[in-house]
Amino acid sequence: MSQSVDAGTATEDARARGAAHLAAGDFAGALAVLGRIAPHDETGEADILLGDAYFMTSSFDAAESAYARAVSRVQDVERHATATRLHTRAQVNGATGMAGREAEDAVHDDLFTLHHLLGGPRLPTVNVQPPDVGVPRDGLSALVRKLRNDLGTVAGAMGSFVFENLTTAAGRSGTNDEVWTNWYASAKNLPGELGVGARILKLAYVREQLFARNLVRPYGPGTKTGFVTDPGVPPPWATRWRTPDGSWNYLLKDPDGQHDPMVGAAGTRFFRNVGEDIGLAAVFPRENPATNPVSVREISRTVFAPKGERTLVPFLNLWAAVWIQFMTHDWVSHGPGSSDETERIPLAADDPLRDYGSDHLTVQRTPADPTRQPGEEDMPPTHLNEVTHWWDASQIYGSDAQTQMRVRAFEGGRLIVTDDGRLPLDPDLGTEQTGFSRNWWVALGVIHTLFVREHNAICAHLAEAYPEWGDEELFQTARLINAAVMAKIHTVEWTPAILPNQTLTEGMYANWYGALTAVFGGTGKRTLEEIPIRNRELGGIVGNPQGDFAKYGLSEEFTAVYRLHSLLPDAVEVFHLGGAEPSERVPLLQTRHTASSRIIDEHGIDSLALSLGIQHPGALVHNNYPAAILDMSIPGQPLIDLGALDLFRDRERGIPPYNQLRQELGLHRVPSFDELTEEPEVAEMLRGLYGQTADGRDRIDDMDLLVGTLCEGHRPDGFGFGETLFQVFILNASWRLLGDRFFTDDFREEVYTHEGLDWIDAVSMKSLLLRNFPALANTGLANVKNAFEPWDTGRLDPARHPLRAFDKTLGEDPWSGDDPSASLTGPGPSGV
Repeated sequence: MSQSVDAGTATEDARARGAAHLAAGDFAGALAVLGRIAPHDETGEADILLGDAYFMTSSFDAAESAYARAVSRVQDVERHATATRLHTRAQVNGATGMAGREAEDAVHDDLFTLHHLLGGPRLPTVNVQPPDVGVPRDGLSALVRKLRNDLGTVAGAMGSFVFENLTTAAGRSGTNDEVWTNWYASAKNLPGELGVGARILKLAYVREQLFARNLVRPYGPGTKTGFVTDPGVPPPWATRWRTPDGSWNYLLKDPDGQHDPMVGAAGTRFFRNVGEDIGLAAVFPRENPATNPVSVREISRTVFAPKGERTLVPFLNLWAAVWIQFMTHDWVSHGPGSSDETERIPLAADDPLRDYGSDHLTVQRTPADPTRQPGEEDMPPTHLNEVTHWWDASQIYGSDAQTQMRVRAFEGGRLIVTDDGRLPLDPDLGTEQTGFSRNWWVALGVIHTLFVREHNAICAHLAEAYPEWGDEELFQTARLINAAVMAKIHTVEWTPAILPNQTLTEGMYANWYGALTAVFGGTGKRTLEEIPIRNRELGGIVGNPQGDFAKYGLSEEFTAVYRLHSLLPDAVEVFHLGGAEPSERVPLLQTRHTASSRIIDEHGIDSLALSLGIQHPGALVHNNYPAAILDMSIPGQPLIDLGALDLFRDRERGIPPYNQLRQELGLHRVPSFDELTEEPEVAEMLRGLYGQTADGRDRIDDMDLLVGTLCEGHRPDGFGFGETLFQVFILNASWRLLGDRFFTDDFREEVYTHEGLDWIDAVSMKSLLLRNFPALANTGLANVKNAFEPWDTGRLDPARHPLRAFDKTLGEDPWSGDDPSASLTGPGPSGV
């Protein structure tokens, strides 16, 4: 009997030692202790702890086995439920390949070395020169073209004078009320288009002010981007085509007469949208970002975690959520976290993440910038963009030569697809092979397939028009066209869908087409007018001269405001063609990484494309993150809370708190939590987190940006997010187009071809989907005009399709559904 008691005591002591090792993050020590006693501990408690130790070292198969033994042994009801949940988590991680790496990790290791980063452009050898296409240089056609250009220049000069004065006058009355902006409520007494025009002028004034003070370049005056010492000259092919790494887009020469080839290239620094007026000290990161001023984990549990049913957006479908993730993967990535530099986030005693045996979360810091130079010691930290800053579809084509070579078929200009038109699998990783595949899930598998097929369809169309072209000419030109298709869809379809406000919609149309075409262009709007008006407001940013514009780069603040994780679903509801109800509900974590291709195999890509068109995303409000992403794994990090990580990233990168950012963006500070939100319980929730001063004032100035934007109750009419986020959006929505010569000076027939410009003009997200997934022609997609709205059949509900209320092309009854005005397949081949 005493031997049995002694053995039991020894087991308990060993369990305690193992638990202590685990809590302290000594997983090797925990495995050594617990591995010896777990087989003999009939209570199953040692198995749970052993499973935790395996889990925290990303040994998910071993963790699954240990948890399975615990499930068979544990008697206590609560502990049995815990063991069951942990077993499921380990099982899902094993099935989705979370123990592996992401394709970009190896590329990052190779390219983000100091030697490479300071070496300037790294381009493939391209012996083919861009073909001479498009515009006649002599004869009557050339004379007519010159006359049209001259007329457009005169009209643009007159328009610029008038527009600048009207914009100044609109701004003179002020763009802010006591706390909030007033652009969307101004000119209510003016009828129809006059009122919309007056409000657009106010927005234009705001944008010009932001351009003047909120574009802060992180390289010193006279310093080349990326510290290039020998800029050289661009290879001839790079003057007409995009390069893999984004170099040689900016061709304007510096005052020293030299080029700056790395502007906007991968491996260069993020800009800032703050710090110009009050100094860069404003963007130094907070000390102790995990807990200062409040624990990021506690904020996540309090402000982000759902409480009951999540709030959905009735006027959007899940394509809208997938689209913005697809776009941000083109624009920004800080790369993998640094395993050498970590910080601990303490877990409260009642935190459910303690079920993994630890009393803290470990967060990997953003990699430091290895290109820091002598004399920059007093500057705040800088970080590098892993992808190109340009709107160049790098998520499809890659941001380095090696990746681009890997996705190309080198035949007919095409990208590699399987015989059934799918993305190939990476033989080492088991994930779909494409230009950028971090944070992968099945919806990204669908949208990447869509645009790879679109690229190949463009190639086929160009090959018919130019049979003498080889692989290089077809690939490079198709890439230009495909990237412009994405930019157009984002500008005139996605943005109005998520912000269905008439002024905003017409403003975005004016960005792309110009105000005159937006108003008078009818249904067949063309980006380049017959008379090209040389004014970016009247004639549009696209196709107008770039001018002597600032060097380009996306900003840390831009990255911060696009933390839109609330849009993600709890699960993907799979609808099959012809079915009225979902056949399966696949939890979000089960759709990720290596599971994507298996789910597409099982259900078919057409059914998944339909499913994204029917299901709604979550709303961008407080307490609306999917619960799953607050307890998840990614390759290299077995346990993270994505909400806490979002907050930590903003703090460590020097993103100003909510009120400070508002002030630096030309907005007023919000004086209290009660003024921020119309929900008293939310104000009390925030007060409980951030506290009050001794004299009873809310510490709202300590509030994190992300918290403020999700809790901001005062929003412009129809907006899916508030005005603080929108301020950064106004700046960058135009900046992404203005800074890129392929959307300004080089958006022309000689570069894109006549056929390419026609393709861009004809395309919509709806026509693109129908061209590449033709089975969708018999679904609700055929009944709607904007593919980011729910794919409803029959008569449409105005609350679910608000854009139709001010769409002048739909006639007197916009709710009748069915949009016959647009071609279903566009100018190219109807299939793939």
